[in-house]
Amino acid sequence: MKVVITRPAWESYRQALLFLAGYLTDRELERWDTKLWDNIDDLKRDPRRGQYETWLEYKGEGHRRLVVGKFKVVYRIEGRTIYVTDIFDARQDPGKMKG
Repeated sequence: MKVVITRPAWESYRQALLFLAGYLTDRELERWDTKLWDNIDDLKRDPRRGQYETWLEYKGEGHRRLVVGKFKVVYRIEGRTIYVTDIFDARQDPGKMKG
C-alpha cells in the first residue's frame, strides 16, 4: 500500500501545527508529530483499521478516520493507495472536514 497526503490535508496539518505551537513546547510538538506520522505509516499494513467517518458518508467514498490524540486522520482507500484527505483537529466543527 502507498499513502498519499492530499493538498487539503497538508493545509489542515499546517494549521494544526500553528495552533499547537502556541500551547506545546517544541519537545511536546515533536512527540505529537512523530506519533501522528507513525500512525499514518501504520495504515500501510492495516488500512481498514480506522472506523468509517459518518460525517462524510454522504460522499459515498468510504472515508475512514483514525484518531490520534485530539486529531482525526481522515482517509479513503482506492485500490492499493490510501489518500489522506484531512488531518482534522477533532475539537472543530465536524462539518469543516475535508473529504
